[in-house]
Amino acid sequence: MATDTTLKPSTLDAWVTHLDAVALPIPQQSHALVCNTISDSRRSLREIAEVMQNSPALALNLIREANQRTQSSLSEPADSLEVAINRLGLKRTQELLEQMPVLPAEEIPVVLRQVQLISQHAAQQGVGLFGNRLARLWQEVYWGSLLFFSPLWPMAMSYPKQLEEWEARVIQKGECARTVEHTLFGVRLFEICQALAQLWRLPEWVMQGYSVITDDKRTLINVLHIARDIHHPLLQQQHLDADPALRRWLSHPANSLLLANGLALSAQQGWDSPHHLRWQYLSSLYLQLPLHEVQQQVHQN
Repeated sequence: MATDTTLKPSTLDAWVTHLDAVALPIPQQSHALVCNTISDSRRSLREIAEVMQNSPALALNLIREANQRTQSSLSEPADSLEVAINRLGLKRTQELLEQMPVLPAEEIPVVLRQVQLISQHAAQQGVGLFGNRLARLWQEVYWGSLLFFSPLWPMAMSYPKQLEEWEARVIQKGECARTVEHTLFGVRLFEICQALAQLWRLPEWVMQGYSVITDDKRTLINVLHIARDIHHPLLQQQHLDADPALRRWLSHPANSLLLANGLALSAQQGWDSPHHLRWQYLSSLYLQLPLHEVQQQVHQN
């Protein structure tokens, strides 16, 4: 999808309208495999979903469609691909699959492939680190972790250079995110993500994660300060006991999505980078596990 950068959106509404209309491609090989699986009458919905989950763009498209079909405030958003397929039915699922652009993997923009790999990495970290602790909620952890950065996928497709520059300046060089984002996008990046996630009715845990980033950043910073004092667990506990709000924050299952994606994104800078280490500290505090155990699990995942 060629995009004229002179027409780049610069307001929140314009970004949401533009990105919502972007058609994400799926790899040719994945498309053929999914088509064969759907046409096999012996396959269950769960088996079909398991094959589809290797194509993040297809998973997002089906979950978005399922959620837009059930706009009632009483209906819960589909929080997994299996639920989405069940709501849509196989006929509509197949129609949506046929409507999606199909490209050889090497022709899909590199930045889009990279962002989707980060999302898949986050899903692995989510299940690997938090799946046992939240055993009955592992589907919510997996799909929420995978979809957390999905609003960035259409941006990676249509404005890859801007997203690459954001990563280089904010994640790698540590420049002020607000300044960089207003220069590149005209608005805060995660405000765009939050608005798209709301429009697409992504799982509630995803929305809670964006709320922490955009509206409750002070809590996140305070928890990071406590988590960094890894060698003084008693002192950490005293800080948490003195701040019930922080202690409650550490008990929210939804925060597993934020941690999984923080680990996956910061790993792009390097496994031993200060940014990645901060997310390891926070995961250690959240899981109440020694840092070396968390690091071992992160590397395994």
